[in-house]
Amino acid sequence: MALYNLQISDGRFSIQPNLSYYTKIKTFLAGIFLCYAVVPFLPIAHDIKVALYIFAAGLCCYVVYEFLFLANVTMIFDQGTRKVYKKTPGIYTKTLMDFEEIRLVNDTSYGELTYTIGAKNTRFINSYPISEPFSNTKKGHREQLEYETTILGPLMEFVK
Repeated sequence: MALYNLQISDGRFSIQPNLSYYTKIKTFLAGIFLCYAVVPFLPIAHDIKVALYIFAAGLCCYVVYEFLFLANVTMIFDQGTRKVYKKTPGIYTKTLMDFEEIRLVNDTSYGELTYTIGAKNTRFINSYPISEPFSNTKKGHREQLEYETTILGPLMEFVK
């Protein structure tokens, strides 16, 4: 699936579970651009302009955070070391767990199904999402089925 940037090569299985954040990032960037490009020419009070600039600056910080720490995160399953890694490009690579500790958890804590992985002994304390939330609609069920067949099935076979 292109949405998860699935790559299988050299005993490594990698996915990017949060690629849908890019759509939200692009929308926020358009809003930030409009704020800084249009607000100076509007006939409104100076205090309102300053408030809009502060709001846009906060939105910039939020976009940078999402881009660095959420959208680019890659989950790497390495057969050579039999470990799972969480990689944030250019910042760090964290070892999460061994293949023997992996437990698939269906997380529905926010009302939508999300597949997460957690260690067997702490699966509810430290769990890491490996999919987007799937809504309870026809489109959500179709996306869930596609995810299960193209990514989840091969991932569980890869980990065994």
